[in-house]
Amino acid sequence: MNIAMQTARLPGDSLLEKFQFARTFGFDGVEINLSPTVDLADIVDELNEASAASGVPIAALCSHGSNDPLQPDPGLRAERFAALTRLLELADQIGADGIVCVPVRRPVEFPDLSEPELFAFAVAEFRAWAATLPAGNARIFFEPLNRFEATFLRRVEQGVALAAAVDHPRVQALADLFHMNIEEASMSAPILDAGAWLGHVHIADNNRLQPGAGCLDFSVPFRAFKSIGYDGWLTIESALGGPLAADGPTAMLPETVRFLRVAWASA
Repeated sequence: MNIAMQTARLPGDSLLEKFQFARTFGFDGVEINLSPTVDLADIVDELNEASAASGVPIAALCSHGSNDPLQPDPGLRAERFAALTRLLELADQIGADGIVCVPVRRPVEFPDLSEPELFAFAVAEFRAWAATLPAGNARIFFEPLNRFEATFLRRVEQGVALAAAVDHPRVQALADLFHMNIEEASMSAPILDAGAWLGHVHIADNNRLQPGAGCLDFSVPFRAFKSIGYDGWLTIESALGGPLAADGPTAMLPETVRFLRVAWASA
């Protein structure tokens, strides 16, 4: 298994320090949290230098709400899709597998479209965008969110259905175990059904703390990942807390890595 940690949850005052901590804690990669206040293009060199110096690769880019491309306003929608193309180019420059993409999340809604109409609209928009993409390796991963965070794409099967309908080699789906724990009837069936369409995974415990700080049985999804031959990244996307909170991330994060590797080996 390849375990990554997001930059937002790594200690360190610089990217280099964050990457070095990731290596020290036992992570295989780092996922970069995008921010509306920082232009990724401005830190590409710093990211590449931090990755090279630490020996820790960049797993993916995790988008912010300001990156969501499926907007009601046509002008803003075109601007967001153009920005997504640029992010894919930058992802290739830093060797990231791709970009976590939430098409649209609350509070943005399309009240005049039924759910099937919104799905058809999303397919048309992403197909038109994907047709303009140049050659490259980085992909987008459609991330379903839970009902409290999104009204569109809430289950893995819906993310897979959208990716399959767009039908482009640079478009796949994502499974997030925290959101699955809220929305799915099974923690394994959606993964098994996704198969090769599954390109990226986010993990957190049921309480959105780091894995091992809640009560989620990770053996169930881990067996499903193994069954489909998933060999991509499992990125921790969580708050940090639980029994080890008083000792800080230098205690919590190595223990989280240990917990996940044991759980994976025994699944």
